[in-house]
Amino acid sequence: MPNNDRLGKSAHITDEDRFWMKTMSEMAGKSIDSIEAAAKQLVTMITVVEGVYAAGLVFKANSAVMLFIIGLPFILWLVSLFFALQVFKSKKYPYFSKSPSLAKNTFYEIADYKQKHLDWAYATFAVSFIIAIATIVYGLCTGSVG
Repeated sequence: MPNNDRLGKSAHITDEDRFWMKTMSEMAGKSIDSIEAAAKQLVTMITVVEGVYAAGLVFKANSAVMLFIIGLPFILWLVSLFFALQVFKSKKYPYFSKSPSLAKNTFYEIADYKQKHLDWAYATFAVSFIIAIATIVYGLCTGSVG
């Protein structure tokens, strides 16, 4: 009798069950590639936004606080880049050709590491973008941009 523990108590597998099992298996196989693709897109976005912010605006910083606020998006973009680049960090992982459970655990460890760093990169980028927009609006309203 086949081992159907993964399917619960039911021993009968429908075509729809097979479809969803195959779909999830394919998604799992592509998940690391999609995380890395998202990180590449984020790195590109950060560089473009940073360039536009730097080239398009000239601020008149009349205080150290204003200079810090103007520079804060750059600092956060660097932090965001750091997290995004961690997605591509290479690391040696053991190969488990005879242990599916260890291979599965290693896959999850890799995927979790990459996803965690991508999430931090997105969060940092979002905060920096909000600060950059607020700085631009403030600069336009007070005449600090010129």
